[in-house]
Order: sequence, then C-alpha cells, then structure tokens
Amino acid sequence: MQLLIDIGNTSAKLAVMDSDIVHFERRYEPWGGTFARLMAAYPITDVRLSTVAGEDDELDAALATLDIPVLRLTPSVPCPVKPIMDVPSAYGADRWAADIGAIAQDPDHTLLIIDAGTCITYDLFSADGHLLGGAISPGVQLRLNAMHEHTALLPQLEAEPEALLLGYDTRTHMLSAAVNGARFEMEGYIRTFFNDYPDLHVFITGGNSFSFSDDITCPITHDPYLVFKGLSAL
Repeated sequence: MQLLIDIGNTSAKLAVMDSDIVHFERRYEPWGGTFARLMAAYPITDVRLSTVAGEDDELDAALATLDIPVLRLTPSVPCPVKPIMDVPSAYGADRWAADIGAIAQDPDHTLLIIDAGTCITYDLFSADGHLLGGAISPGVQLRLNAMHEHTALLPQLEAEPEALLLGYDTRTHMLSAAVNGARFEMEGYIRTFFNDYPDLHVFITGGNSFSFSDDITCPITHDPYLVFKGLSAL
C-alpha cells in the first residue's frame, strides 16, 4: 500500500491507497505520531509526497525515520503515462500531481484540470502532450477575505457551497459574488476551451465543489482525490 501526502496552502491531507483509497484524513497530530499510527494500521510500502508549503523540519525528520522509499514530486518527475512537454521548472507540485491524475484517467483527449482550493488553478493540456498554459485566481474564501480586509465595513464571512444569484443583504451580496463569480469564471474557461477543442474533457478537484449550467455539454469529471491518484500513478 502507498501512503500519499498532499500538503496545500491551508491543510495537509493523507490517503492510504491500494487499488483504491482505503483511508483518508486531514492531519491533526504531529507528523511522527501520524506516521506511526498509519504504519501500524496498514502495510505501507512507500510514501509519495506533494507539497507547496516549503521546508518543514518536523516532516523531514519524521520521514527520515521511515524505512521505506519516499518520493517527493517535483515538476522534473516525468508523467508516467505519456511524455508531457513545456512543464515549467517552477510548476506547483500539487498542480502537477492533479494533472498526472487526470492524464492517467484520460490520456487521449484535450484536458482542462481545475483545482478549486485556496486558489483556483487551470491547466490545459493538448491531446498530443503539450501543456498549453494555465491560470491562477483567488478561491471563494480568498475573495471573501479580500472584501473584508480591504474595506472598512464588509464583514468576514466563511465560504459556502451555494449562494443566491442575487442577495438581499450585505452577507448574501458578498456570497453571491464570491461563489457565483468563481463558478461563472470556471464556466467561461470551459466554454471557451470547448469551443476551441471539441474533444475537451474537464477534471475538477479541490476543496470547493461547484455545479455548472446545463448548456455546458463537454465531459466533466469531479474527482476530490485527483492529486492522490496522480501521486499513486508515479
């Protein structure tokens, strides 16, 4: 079994995977205790790690005590499914893991991978294996935080999965723009790329879930474990 670790901007997530994910959790204790508990519960043979959090001495020390292989994903690690060109050297490990997870599931079509987390990232891959480009925008919570932090009177709100199209007070006005604005942004990218690439397949992952308009007819796969699937495919 593999121990898969995804360290993002706001939390660290772990999964134990065999042919499928058999355990998932968000880290809630020191790394040493986490590893000891999971190693005792599952026959883990190797660790695969994606992180965007920078250096972590506690994590490094805990990994060093494990007598199993540890793979840290970087953009220099090749996609195991097919050659991918034009990946920048500074590409985020979490993005690369999600991209590999999508390519592993559908290597034959144009892919748009959307990760709707703290930030919303977009990565577009051609069917012949080129990273055509990407984009990064604030996620729903960041949009709400910015409205509060850069105004005198707007309150601090927590993100919600759904919002009215038009609100009736300050709170619902803010949620409308943050939630629906993010959704409209995604739909705009999807419509534009589907018009340019009729074989487009969209993969969506991340901490925020969205439903889209009925007129969007290209295949859309919602996969909350896309990063883990990419790590597992390595």
